Amino acid sequence: MTAVVDAPISRAAVAPDVSRRQAALALARFEAVRMLRHPVMVAAVLLYLGPWVWQLARPGADHYPVLHADVVPLQMAAMLVLGGAVLVVANLAVLREHRHRTDAVSDVLVLPPAWRTGAFLLACLAPSGLTLAVFAGQTVTLALLPGRAGTLDLFDVVIPAGIVAVLAAGGVLLALLIRSPIVAPLAAVAFAAAGFVAIAAVATGTTWGRLLPILPDDLPIALPSVLVDRPSGRHLAYLAGLALVLSTLALVRAGVRVRLALPGLAAALAVTVLAGSAQFVRDDAVLAARVAVNDNPAAVQTCQSRADVTYCAFDDFTSWVPAWSGVLEDVVRLAPPAALTAGPPLAVRQWVWSDGYPTSGGVFGPEEMEARARAQRATDTAAGTPEAIPVGTTWGDAATAAAFAGGVAYRLLTGRAVARDTSVCGARGALIVWLTGQASPRTADGLRQLDNQSSGSLAFVDYTINNGLFVDDRDAAVGLALLDRPAAEVTPLVAEHWAELTAPGTTIERVGTLFNVPVGPAPDPAFVNARCER
Repeated sequence: MTAVVDAPISRAAVAPDVSRRQAALALARFEAVRMLRHPVMVAAVLLYLGPWVWQLARPGADHYPVLHADVVPLQMAAMLVLGGAVLVVANLAVLREHRHRTDAVSDVLVLPPAWRTGAFLLACLAPSGLTLAVFAGQTVTLALLPGRAGTLDLFDVVIPAGIVAVLAAGGVLLALLIRSPIVAPLAAVAFAAAGFVAIAAVATGTTWGRLLPILPDDLPIALPSVLVDRPSGRHLAYLAGLALVLSTLALVRAGVRVRLALPGLAAALAVTVLAGSAQFVRDDAVLAARVAVNDNPAAVQTCQSRADVTYCAFDDFTSWVPAWSGVLEDVVRLAPPAALTAGPPLAVRQWVWSDGYPTSGGVFGPEEMEARARAQRATDTAAGTPEAIPVGTTWGDAATAAAFAGGVAYRLLTGRAVARDTSVCGARGALIVWLTGQASPRTADGLRQLDNQSSGSLAFVDYTINNGLFVDDRDAAVGLALLDRPAAEVTPLVAEHWAELTAPGTTIERVGTLFNVPVGPAPDPAFVNARCER
């Protein structure tokens, strides 16, 4: 017998024992698993972690991270890769019915559109949680490295998860506004472009990039933690508010009554506006400390002695002292004992260009450089470490080690520390290059990198401090030629002729004669650097 049913099938008849809340949670769990297993998401995690693992595990890797500075590029990568992937995955999940042309089937489901949208939004917490776990693992790994410096704000660890939550909610909202799967990838590209612009904006001294999901620093160099003005907590609150705003708008678009959503939307907007505005409030105490430390860092430093050398570093950078000591000892080993009597006892002091950093470019005249040199010498003398060799707040790469080795060599040759942009010519210049390259394979590799990056003169520069050492290319070429000779042949001659090689008036032609190496033609007198030390 066939019965004819005239009444429409009710939702209660389809699933009489399942409440909307239970169904929504079940759908959220199901979609969460699908999001985590989506090929785009899996590929994004591998793409995010792969280069980072390689950079950490490769030979000669940088194992001297500054924790509060290194989170910035990691957050940028999280937004570009993980955030972009979640935006696309969430968008595709909401559009699944439309893409498969099964929209009409939704009318017989127990969940109306607004509840299904809420389930999708809850499912987006899974990729956010995965991002939090991955980023926490990265920061813990960096914090366990013996050469790590700086401190870590827990809010910075959570920010990438907030970024992913914002972009996931944005993907859901986009799917409800524009029912096309091509929109989400285009939006991901737009966010990537905006992120690069925000990071580049730091170079112009602007901070508008804090309105984006990422939180760029206001200076492109690593600062000691006492000088960091990074509103991580306020930025996280801004992200939370932004995610709630996007989620509420998505629910309204899905059918939630505006009258019901308005209080929540108003509260989310208030959090977003207040927290976003609070990011631009600067800490006057930190800004004043930057000015003071720029000229006199000794007040916030800890000093220790190793092998009769005094090392003074910012409190959260003392883990780098053994590495500095290793480079210094490698250079000192090549010099005769008489070199240690030139000037006061050896010392190393860490400096940072925390005030007046040329984020928008700039030209510094002799007066500014001389004032800086006087301040450096006065600080070192008052602290009991006159003519201390300067070192900056970056370490771990070969080029930085070579730049520091060049400063050590200059101190051994002249008895003075580099305290301003200093050009060295003649025998002294060639000897500085040879000492730097001969000290260790790492400094030799860094010397080659510096040479490839330089033009006109070989620049021993650390961009976190505002002074540098420069050796004219003609003189540097002689030093590089000596490095191609056996060390057992060159080292005794250096020790034998040390006094002559370090004398101010010894020419590069004399070096060529002593070591039987070719010397390039003399430059036109009109192009000779008048400020060159010989």
